[in-house]
Formats: sequence, C-alpha cells, structure tokens
Amino acid sequence: MKIDIHDPSGKIIAQVWDYAAGALLMSLYGEGSTIRYKDRILWLEGSDGEGAESYDTTSILVSDRLGMHK
Repeated sequence: MKIDIHDPSGKIIAQVWDYAAGALLMSLYGEGSTIRYKDRILWLEGSDGEGAESYDTTSILVSDRLGMHK
C-alpha cells in the first residue's frame, strides 16, 4: 500500500510504496513528522521513537499497523 510522508506541519512531502524508504525520508524532517495511510497516523516521529534508529523496525511496525503481518 502507498503511504504518505508528512512534515511536522502536516504537509505531504512524499508518497511511497517502500516503507523503509518512507521511514528514512520521514526521519530527515525530525520530531513531529508522520507516516500516514489515508488519514490514519501509522508512525509519529518522536512519540513512536526515531525512525532513523532502524528503518527496518519502523517499516515492520508500519506494516503491522496496516494489518499486513499476522
């Protein structure tokens, strides 16, 4: 599924299909940036952790929150 990357002000900066790439891009914008699917926040940078600590872990959590891992 395609996810949206938002900067801390809420502006969409990108739409990606690769969740690890989305985590990398989101982490560049810092605390308050988000990964979203439609209007649902899947990751909030700072609150959920720091995406840059592990792009794989962030992408797995995003997939889990989308219900893609059972």
